[in-house]
Parts: sequence; structure tokens; C-alpha cells
Amino acid sequence: MPYGGYCVRPPQLRDIELSAQNEHLRMFCIVGTFCEAMEWLEANDLMVSNLCTEQATFTHDLVAEVYSSASYLEQLFRGRNGINVQLVIRIARSWDRRRSGEASTQFKPMLKAIVPSGISLPEIRDVLYRATPGTAFDATHDKPLLNEVLTRVSTRGTTRAPSPEIRRLLHDPLALPSYVHSAERPPRYSSLEE
Repeated sequence: MPYGGYCVRPPQLRDIELSAQNEHLRMFCIVGTFCEAMEWLEANDLMVSNLCTEQATFTHDLVAEVYSSASYLEQLFRGRNGINVQLVIRIARSWDRRRSGEASTQFKPMLKAIVPSGISLPEIRDVLYRATPGTAFDATHDKPLLNEVLTRVSTRGTTRAPSPEIRRLLHDPLALPSYVHSAERPPRYSSLEE
């Protein structure tokens, strides 16, 4: 899978706030079977927003991608719901341009969707179910979804300041180690409810 990194279990996961200014907050990922990842998205009504973006370098949109190291035969045998995946939600165009060619030749997402900032996790699940393998589904042109997101962001996002933990991470670039690629999978949690 293309993204390594460290499993960090936040004490309280409120909304997921990503920042282009801090390399440790440019993405969020879920590891498990495809079915587990989709169930987790459905069960957690959190908003995913892109904070502190610079329009010259980063867009306000987000990208949701599903990666798997399962072979084609394993995908046929287990079905899409049974294979292990890494679902990555990241700021659009936040990859390292120097390594983007190298990574893109090795790893292709099973599913990819471009979504607006301020989307909820259940909405990301719905968009991924509408995405076609091998293409990038652009949900930023979905007017009902955009209206819902704009209403949510205007009433919810502007009234709440980032949590103290997010503020600390935004201002302390050494708060977390940087993402590194690893062939080993992170340890699984014993249950999704913990």
C-alpha cells in the first residue's frame, strides 16, 4: 500500500481537520477490510475539512482513495468486501511531486473520488460506492452534495475552533513523526468500537 505512517488513536475523534501547512495532518486513513472501512465511515458522522490551505499550491478539495495489495485472484475469491484495504482521505494535490511518478507506477487505487471539503464520512462512503474502478469520480459537481456541505460548513465549521490537540499539531511540526512507507501492515485493533 502506498502510504505508511503511524497509527495514532485520538482520545476523542471529533471532526477530521486536515492541513496543508503541516505534513502530519495532510491525510487520514482507515485500515481493515473494505466492508469494515465502509461500516466505519457509515457509523461515524464526522466532518472532514481542509484547513489553512494556500490556493496557489493546494486546492480546497479532498481525495478519497481505496488501495489494496490483494491480487486479482484474491479479489475474485474473497470479493471486494473481504479484502484488506487502506482507505486514504487526503488534501488534493498534497503528494510529494518529486516522488509522485515513482509512487503512481507502483500503486493504483481501486477506487478514487474527488470530494468537497466539509464532507461527512457517511457521504464519502456513498460517493465511493458510486465510483467506478479505474476512474476518478468527481463528486465536486454534485449540486445536492455541495449544497449540503456548504450549509454544514457555514453553520458548523465557522463556530467551532480546532480542538487543543489539533492546534498543538498545527503549530508544532515535530509533534508527530513524518509518514514513511512500510511494507508491513500496522497492527489491527481488536474492535472498531474501542
